[in-house]
Amino acid sequence: MVRSMTGFSRSERVHAGIGVTIEIKTVNSKYLNVDVSIGETFSEIELSVSRLIKERIKRGTVKSRVEISVLDEDELLKPDFAAATSIYNSLRAIAKKLSLNGEISIDSMSRFKEILRTRVSEELLERVWKTLKPALEEAIDSLNKDRDREGHNLGLAMKEYLDRLQEIVLELRSMTEHMIQYYRDFLRNRVEKFYTGELDENRLEQEVVLMAERADISEEIVRLISHIESFGEIMSNSNECGVQLDFICQELHRELSTIASKSKKLEISTLAVEGRTLVNKLREQVQNVE
Repeated sequence: MVRSMTGFSRSERVHAGIGVTIEIKTVNSKYLNVDVSIGETFSEIELSVSRLIKERIKRGTVKSRVEISVLDEDELLKPDFAAATSIYNSLRAIAKKLSLNGEISIDSMSRFKEILRTRVSEELLERVWKTLKPALEEAIDSLNKDRDREGHNLGLAMKEYLDRLQEIVLELRSMTEHMIQYYRDFLRNRVEKFYTGELDENRLEQEVVLMAERADISEEIVRLISHIESFGEIMSNSNECGVQLDFICQELHRELSTIASKSKKLEISTLAVEGRTLVNKLREQVQNVE
């Protein structure tokens, strides 16, 4: 069953003093692009999040927003006493040098961000990842279920186009069975319209053969049937088939264009044009497939 590239999911989890909220949104893209927003504090985990997403999603633009909260805030903010001492001594030296009045208070010291730093220990990172990983896996599972549901609808639409395309190819094949006689009648009528003398039957047959060879579409029809069968099999048996199906659409369009350019018969040209229109619609749906 095909899988859509479009979906959304959200997951929340609280464990061991760590709270995480994860949102994942995916949209169409020719390749896989993963964008993880996790903030500076836990930026070390960003690569692990991205790697896990890439293991489960193969195509599309993926935007993931991860919010992490530590219930015990004391684990994050740590005073830098060396920086505080240096700043305090510098302020006293400035006050003395410039004969400034006033005390150096905690309020004035707190304006220097260097004093309080966010420090994430290895133990805290490990706890965060143990909480985040199952929440991320849950979000990806939910996302893929959402994309499978959308993919089911895409599959129904594509099957409808594919069935009609198969009907067209079978009609084209049935028309080729009587093409020699059609070309013979076509040339005879053309000659009789512009030539009043005696018709050379041998020369006519030679021209019929040449025209039939130039306009022969039997090979294109065989390839069309093969491509349609491959499309149906891949669509039924693979979730990650967008690239393959897109390539087959290109081949279908090429064969139908060749038939349209070769044919001298209006009915065949009309069917080939309808077929190309269906392939274009089919390809529009394929652009949404992972």
